[in-house]
Amino acid sequence: MVEYDNILATQFARDYHCNAEDFLNTDTLVTEYAFHPDARKQAARGILSILSYREKLVITAAPELKTWCEETLAKHLSAQWGFEAGSLISIDRKLAEYGYGIDQAHIFFVPRFSTPREEYPVKILGKAEIAALKADERIDEAFLFEDYIEDVLGAACYDEKEALLAVAGATANSNLMWEMGVNSFAEGKGYAKAALAALTKAICERGKVPFYGTALSHIASQNLALRVGLVPAFAELTTHKLA
Repeated sequence: MVEYDNILATQFARDYHCNAEDFLNTDTLVTEYAFHPDARKQAARGILSILSYREKLVITAAPELKTWCEETLAKHLSAQWGFEAGSLISIDRKLAEYGYGIDQAHIFFVPRFSTPREEYPVKILGKAEIAALKADERIDEAFLFEDYIEDVLGAACYDEKEALLAVAGATANSNLMWEMGVNSFAEGKGYAKAALAALTKAICERGKVPFYGTALSHIASQNLALRVGLVPAFAELTTHKLA
């Protein structure tokens, strides 16, 4: 993971409106949200986002929430315990005053160990092959098929009849980092592991940092990440406007 530290710090500085050097210390930082053209497309959404990275907590907020973040969140949250249930409940209650709520609080993995060799044949998918999968309603994690973000690369396992067994996909979340997702249609066989491992390797070969996020309680998904050489690197909370 060491080789990615500088890249991650550079990207997070864009996402959270601070400097890469800020991640050299562990002091909690509160910033005011400002648009950055190179921010991750799924970061800093809503009126509040919180990042835990390298024992540091960074909070970025809209102006109307910034004082509360400085006087309350920064004093009571830590990078290690910031996403405990009680903290999330308090944050969600405050957000509700402005018509917002917590969207997700996820843990994210990046490569650290060597990617294992695929145990099954894997096909790397380009944009045209990805587009051809849009009609498959089972695919809800590997690709987003949305206009605001581009699905750029995929890896798939097929059986001898060309039936799709598992597919992993990457979206161009930023110029530096591509986010991965995976869908498996044959559980317990190792196809998801093979697809995700191949995709991780292919992204690294293209000079991007692959990262993989999942819910704090999704143990199976976390174990999958670990089996392909990914390790926990950061945690992030994002928000969205309530309907």
